[in-house]
Amino acid sequence: SVPGGRIIEIRLESTSGLTVDLALRLPQEPLPERPLLVMLSGQETGRKAVELLPDTRGVAVAALNYPFGTIPHRDVPALLLALPDIQRGILDTPSAVLLALDHLLQRPDLDPGRVELAGVSFGAYIAAVPAALDPRVERLWLIHGSGDPESVIEAALRKRIGSEILRSATAWLLASAAAAHHLSPEYWVGEFAPRPLIVVNAGEDETLPPRAVDALHSVLRPPFEILWSPGDHVHPKRPETINYITDLLFRRISAGGSGIAD
Repeated sequence: SVPGGRIIEIRLESTSGLTVDLALRLPQEPLPERPLLVMLSGQETGRKAVELLPDTRGVAVAALNYPFGTIPHRDVPALLLALPDIQRGILDTPSAVLLALDHLLQRPDLDPGRVELAGVSFGAYIAAVPAALDPRVERLWLIHGSGDPESVIEAALRKRIGSEILRSATAWLLASAAAAHHLSPEYWVGEFAPRPLIVVNAGEDETLPPRAVDALHSVLRPPFEILWSPGDHVHPKRPETINYITDLLFRRISAGGSGIAD
């Protein structure tokens, strides 16, 4: 059990063989509208995200593991060897979200009246795809993400690869293997409109280059909000950032409705 509720571990398998592991956090006292928040969080956090949350204020929360497991991003050779599995897993992630939604919307102990989808950090690069494809998602949150994943990868490689040419080539390879040139949110947020979208970025983010953030912000279509959280990029070792984001999420969701602020 957790404060204000309990956690259920779930494994789903589609007829195609896709396996999805998720955790569902059910509140003891759900809100009358019974809102459900589905989360795609950092790739190392996955379904453990529900354990990091404070009281969800009556909101049910589901968090998914990614089909590719954990990306060994600190070990470049291991990362290159894992690219085929990572690519398959990333391409499977939108289907994994749709499969999870099919299951969650049929659960009698959940019976959600409203569905929102939040992509946080790594998840913000993928969440727009299933949100655009599934009309059951009423509001989308992209939190501490950006567009132009290739430039984000290149920035992350600066301390590991000194050569600019080699670094750029590696970033292009990794972004291509991750299907970033097709799945990146700047290609999908327009398809989500006119449903409401909330984008949250960190005011002092050292992970995302400003041009990558601008690449997402510049293509947003109404109705949308751009909000700025204090401090650096979200991380389990930054509880103050997690607290800010979760307070924002559950305050807005528990207030009712799925639009944007006036």
